[in-house]
Amino acid sequence: MMPDSFLHTDEMACTAGYLADGLCCAVIGLSNTGKSTLLRTLCSSSAGRPAGLGDDQALLVYVDCNRMLDLTEQGFYETVLRATRSRLQDLGLQADLLEPLDQAYNQVVHPPNPFAIAVGFSEGVERVCDHIEQRIILVLDEFDEPFEALDGRTFLNLRALRDRYGTRLTYAIGIERTLDEIRDDEETAEFRELFATRGCRLRMLPEGQAAEWVRAMAEAEGIQLDDGETGFVVSQAGGHPGLLVAVTGLLLRARTVAPETYARMGSALVSDALTGDRAVHHECARLWAQLPADLRRAIHTLIVGEAVEPALLQTLTQLGLTDEDGTLFGEAFASFVDSLARRRPDLPDGVWLDADAGEVYVDGRKTATLTDLEYRLLQTLYARKDKLCDKYHLVEEVWGEAFIDEVDDARIEKLVSRLRAKVEEDPTDPRYLVTVRGRGYRLLSQPAAPEHGASREDGPSGASE
Repeated sequence: MMPDSFLHTDEMACTAGYLADGLCCAVIGLSNTGKSTLLRTLCSSSAGRPAGLGDDQALLVYVDCNRMLDLTEQGFYETVLRATRSRLQDLGLQADLLEPLDQAYNQVVHPPNPFAIAVGFSEGVERVCDHIEQRIILVLDEFDEPFEALDGRTFLNLRALRDRYGTRLTYAIGIERTLDEIRDDEETAEFRELFATRGCRLRMLPEGQAAEWVRAMAEAEGIQLDDGETGFVVSQAGGHPGLLVAVTGLLLRARTVAPETYARMGSALVSDALTGDRAVHHECARLWAQLPADLRRAIHTLIVGEAVEPALLQTLTQLGLTDEDGTLFGEAFASFVDSLARRRPDLPDGVWLDADAGEVYVDGRKTATLTDLEYRLLQTLYARKDKLCDKYHLVEEVWGEAFIDEVDDARIEKLVSRLRAKVEEDPTDPRYLVTVRGRGYRLLSQPAAPEHGASREDGPSGASE
């Protein structure tokens, strides 16, 4: 794999500088541009941190919001406390601190009433802040989805804790869009204010840095690339880290698996394989799926050589997707967008998942954007259309095998209900995503008769969902 030291060194210094001064900050960047790498590296080692962020001065707790078992206030609080406890355990801290933290965690997980959830979380954070000499920095990665979905009081609570402890408690967040772009409401205003002028935006890597990184990845596999090979990878992937990995991997496989053909064809062999490569396609599709409709239209306009509104071009440039002249960052992504523009899918009735674009249609109509968990659930059901998906299969595919014993029926039902709200005309009387009582769920290719209700085979179950 690639050396992290080549990635976004300026942005790392920017983020660390804010945190060293006790200021909340955001790391902003598109999919796989290096946010998580930056934040994990910052948390895992004190090497290179500025004064004020040494291990004896600051305790950085990395929280992966994708590890939330449920997209609720309770799920968010549980994830933060779980990560905090794990970090303290790694440091070998005394039991007299961990025991009260465990009590707070249990109150969040098994609350005697709904109000106890927020109280338990606050007490857990307060316990840590009051009894740890270092400043506490909660690094909340993959923060977009919880910020968009959770009740505003969750963020009022976070702001209240920050106000109480000041620089003793600091937040760093990893997001794809600014908080103001995700939501703009009164309840989150005070929390958003913490990050308003302190964002470190990750763009594509400069050409020279991208080339250095490609050579380092190849050398890690014992292969030396010449300037032509390195230039080919950079021209295809631009400075997008995820695409640089995917295209470099494809080139290295071509050199080792088909050396004679590669010696004859060179990069042309790799170029022919790019459109069908799953890793390259996956990176392009993830980028495309997170862009709003106006930016997608703007990119299509650029592809056909027409002018784009200055404001939209400025946004694309800020995101690193184009240069100031409107040239897309990499040829592989441009080819991906061009292939989408040329496709004319004749969509059948029913649920249709366009994996290329990351979009979902029902009876020819595009649905609202799905969250990551919702999309993984639909992917799982779609892959087994008209076949039963039981609880264990769903948990393994959506949350991961490690969560088999942690995700209960209620969490699955809540996620199914959220997905139904986006794919069903009447979520209380679903036609496509049906429940098989006591067994699991099924995504139908043909709509079920409306009079049968949510559970098409074993009686109604919509009331529980």
